[in-house]
Order: sequence, then C-alpha cells, then structure tokens
Amino acid sequence: MTPLRVLVVAPTSALAANLVEWLTEAGHEVILVTSFLAGKARLEITPSVLIAEVRLGDYNGLHLALRAKAGNIPALVLGNPDPVLEREAERLGVVYLAHQLSRSTLLSALEQVEPAAAAVEAAPRSASAGLSFVSWDELPGVKQRDESASHRTRRTLLSPRM
Repeated sequence: MTPLRVLVVAPTSALAANLVEWLTEAGHEVILVTSFLAGKARLEITPSVLIAEVRLGDYNGLHLALRAKAGNIPALVLGNPDPVLEREAERLGVVYLAHQLSRSTLLSALEQVEPAAAAVEAAPRSASAGLSFVSWDELPGVKQRDESASHRTRRTLLSPRM
C-alpha cells in the first residue's frame, strides 16, 4: 500500500489513539484533530483520505465527508451500527465502519479507497503542503486557560513535515 496522508477527526481519545497507532505503523502520515471545525480547516491542506467519527458535536462525520468528497478526497466514517447512516454514507460514496473496529478492518477499508487516495496524493499541493498543522488546543496534555469564547485565540504550531 502506498503511504497516504490521512486526516483523522476523532474526539474520542481511545479511538484516536488506536487510529493513529494503526495508521503510523502501516507507514501513513497522520494529521489528528478532535473537532468538526478543525477537520474542516485541515481539509484545506488536501489530505489523501479523511477518516472521521460520525459524532462531531453539532455536525457529523458525514457532513465532513461530503466536504471531502467535493474536493475529491475519499472518506471513511466511523460510528455505531446504524442502518440510516450506513445507507446515507453509501449514497454519498463514503465507507461507513462500525466503532468496534480492528486494525485489519481499517487497513482493508483504506485499500478500498487507495486508488482515489493515491490520485489525491499525486495532485499538486498548495504552498502550505510542506507543513504539518497541529492546533495548540488539540495537543494532548496541554491545559488551556479558562478564557471566554469571545476572547479565545486559536494558536497553531507549524513545523516542517518529515
């Protein structure tokens, strides 16, 4: 399998840790964010594939998958078994996987979307493509000051990709 740049949007820490571990062990570059808004912003850097949990607060992973599909980015959505959501994902051309996920199931699903993901990977990238984006408030173990929402600033660390 070709190494891919995978955007993971997972607010559930245990699932996020598993996804990051499985994907990096398989040789993929992983960009992890924990919210719909952060995922929406990271779609701008054109990842090869999107993996999002279905439950993302006011929005859901299918909303994000639809945005990804508009940019020709293949998407996988993870959630509880739900026939309605599964049908909707299929209608959108999105792979829907149950939360009780194994490493082999995830990697098999990635193989299904690999041709489309490889096409995204081969496309020219924007000027910011050489950078990895990590939002300060999404770093594990970083405590945030209690600021009102109107005064909260978003800090972003930029680092060269390796």
